[in-house]
Order: sequence, then C-alpha cells, then structure tokens
Amino acid sequence: MPSIPLLTAVVLAATLTPVTAAADDPPVLGSPAHAQPTGAGWGTAHPRHLYNGGDPSGEVAHLVWKRWGRHATTGRGVTWLLRPEGGYYARPGRIVLRADRLGACADGSVAYTRLRFRVAHRPGGPVGSHWRRWAGDGDIC
Repeated sequence: MPSIPLLTAVVLAATLTPVTAAADDPPVLGSPAHAQPTGAGWGTAHPRHLYNGGDPSGEVAHLVWKRWGRHATTGRGVTWLLRPEGGYYARPGRIVLRADRLGACADGSVAYTRLRFRVAHRPGGPVGSHWRRWAGDGDIC
C-alpha cells in the first residue's frame, strides 16, 4: 500500500510543477508582435530598451523599472525629443513610462497590455504632467 501514496505524490508533483513555474514568471511588456518587424523590447520582462521601429521618438533607452509584477509599473529612461521647429534635439530627454492592465495577449503571455508616457519638452527639462497613450491607443498587444 505505501506505493499508492507515493505514486499519488509523484503524479501530483508532476502536475503542479508547470503551473507553479508559470506563476513565477514575471509579466512581459506587451506582445513580441507589437511593432514588428523592426520593433525591439516588446514581449520581454522589464526591458532596458524599447523601439517601435519608426521615427526616433519611438525609441526609449536606459530604462529602469519600479514595481515590476504589480498591477502597474513605472519605467524611467531617455528618448529623442521633437523640436518645436521640426527635427529632433541633438541630445535625448527624459521620459516616464507607465504600464498597466495586466492581462493576456493573443499569444497567451501574461503581459502589461497598456502603455502610457510623459516626456520632457526639451533635453534637461522636467517631464511633462500629461500622460499620453503609446502608439495612439495605448494597446501594446
């Protein structure tokens, strides 16, 4: 009879291990398909670099995240800033990102599905107070 409890324990352990491992995986930022084929950083946990694959203002570098894995996370980094008269400043400026709406993307990954940002108006200047949606609607899945 000791083999039945042992067999039950082995089967139960084998069944629960993948669920526990998946629950320990941190959420990712959106879908890896977001901004493809030239995007970067999407579908990864706490990326240090993001890129939409378009103009320079769609690139964020030197990102440092706080509270990753909670219902919302905030990242700070630098991006290329548009000049009022056109073109970009020669130096990057500050940007703050806020990712939230933890959910599942179409590929099934647990992800932050919405991204918003605040950006400085000039290099060395303070970050603005108005939150804007990333990529128009904020949906990064």
